[in-house]
Amino acid sequence: MKKVMLFATILALALSASAQHTVLFQGLPDTASPSAIPVAYGGLSWSGMDYVDAREYVWANGTDAYGAGFFTGSHVMLAFGGGPLCWPEYGGTTIADICESRITANGVGPSALSAFRPASALVAAGWQDSFSPDSIVVTAYLNGSLVGSKKYSLSTTAGIINFPAAWGPITELVIHPSPGSAFVLYSLTMN
Repeated sequence: MKKVMLFATILALALSASAQHTVLFQGLPDTASPSAIPVAYGGLSWSGMDYVDAREYVWANGTDAYGAGFFTGSHVMLAFGGGPLCWPEYGGTTIADICESRITANGVGPSALSAFRPASALVAAGWQDSFSPDSIVVTAYLNGSLVGSKKYSLSTTAGIINFPAAWGPITELVIHPSPGSAFVLYSLTMN
């Protein structure tokens, strides 16, 4: 009986592990300048976020455009939002309510998702200043209706944030970084 229970437990763990899908940015073309994440990458649409090879990332004037958080995750190809994407030189704005990133189920292409269950993400603050603590507020929607919202504190050391299981399947995550800061997304795991 114990062997049957052990087998059932192992099978259940294997099935739940195989049901997870992690979006990494390693499969995107290498780039030294921020580029838009292609539509339907990972079965999702991405707006207000770019991807870049952290080792090669420089501004147009040749100065480094990254902070410590771009180097603390396990991958060099990463996505990010906030920071330069919100600054006027990049066509953005510094108004906190406008600078946001969206990850949306798009329903386009063979791997497209009509809804998704975010489980966790590996994130970091792009850089930190002494003026304000870095954070992101993540808000979840299902077909335009608010499902929930949660604030996460960030440091320049990459860490895993877990999304509430109670959110269930959603169609959109909206991420607001704290004013003047950036977040780095190394991976997004969905159930």
